Amino acid sequence: MPLCRAAVALLGACVMAGCGDDSSGGAELSSGPLYAIMYEVFDDNGDSISYLNLLDSLDIGTVDPARGLEYIGGRAFLRAYNGWVFVGEPASPIVRRYAVSENGSLSQNGTLSFADYGLEAGTIDPWSVAFISPTKAYLFDFKEGVHIIWNPTTMEITGEIPPVPEFFRENMSTDGSPGVVRGNRMYRSVFWADLDTAEYSADHLLAVYDVETDRLIETIPETRCPAPGNLAHTDEQGNIYFSNWIWPIAGILMRDAPPSCVLRIGVNSERFDAEWTLSFLELSGGHQGGMFTYVGDGQGLVSVFDESRISFNATTDPWEYAGSDVWSVWNVDVQSRTGAPVAGIPPNAGAYTPAVLDGRTFLMVPSENWSKSDLYEIKAGSAVPSFEIPGWSYMFVKVR
Repeated sequence: MPLCRAAVALLGACVMAGCGDDSSGGAELSSGPLYAIMYEVFDDNGDSISYLNLLDSLDIGTVDPARGLEYIGGRAFLRAYNGWVFVGEPASPIVRRYAVSENGSLSQNGTLSFADYGLEAGTIDPWSVAFISPTKAYLFDFKEGVHIIWNPTTMEITGEIPPVPEFFRENMSTDGSPGVVRGNRMYRSVFWADLDTAEYSADHLLAVYDVETDRLIETIPETRCPAPGNLAHTDEQGNIYFSNWIWPIAGILMRDAPPSCVLRIGVNSERFDAEWTLSFLELSGGHQGGMFTYVGDGQGLVSVFDESRISFNATTDPWEYAGSDVWSVWNVDVQSRTGAPVAGIPPNAGAYTPAVLDGRTFLMVPSENWSKSDLYEIKAGSAVPSFEIPGWSYMFVKVR
């Protein structure tokens, strides 16, 4: 069970016990739209504490940890689905489900443990969990390559989809994209990484699942656009886009790994389109990039890495190199596959997180040392500062 600071000890005890208090610091929220944000604050030793705040407006000045719930022990996880709020604990394999009252308070009404599968945290972020229906969800354990099938309504584990040998490589960790559901299919990219050296495989697999029969149909090898581990995005027609996150940039520039780009599964296909890629090099005029985000009406966003603003040598830490404050956010026209920088966002650490809420597009953009994230709203292709979030966040959802 997460521990709470003394300032919110009573609040935390009520929420965890299901007594119906709220995570807004005791202040009653409106009965209108409600949003939740989970963020992780690091100390000087690299340890972190997570906080959950509920918001009844997207137009505020800042997010205050003193008005939220505290989760000691690292990164806590947040999802909203079917009117419920799910919180995964950072230091135990427990997921808690909450109902939301009219005044915005949370009441615990279900728990589920994944301890029998050896998980160490309640990892329910978009990479791990795909909601299929109110009675079915998959949690993908990347380490073991297994999909754990569970019921969000009864909060019970109901089965599993076993791994296949292709998911594993000696001396490398299995990584991948979130699972994306379209119709009765789920698509997930699978690739491999050496977490000691920040080296990623030059090839990957597209895994295709039948979500009605809970089985893996096929794995399709691919060598274009390696390490597509970013959030996947679906456009209005049903095309699904896959791209890399920021970390593979180190291998591309420091070790001449294959260049970054975007792949697409067409609306009438179950495979990556053999005739379509979006090249970061071409759209940016010679720079590598990642983090493709489809935002609607044929428009997308990407992060572009400006290698001219930073150097490396044999002693450079690849993780620090990739996370340097030399990234910029670009607009992308998906049809023409051209781009231009977004005005209003200074150079940053690259790993922005999109949140499309009530028809408004927001980006959470981290500082270089991940001490805070600035929220920007994208309007007419430009960024307008919104509010500041302590630490780093990639979990910002609408609850109702």
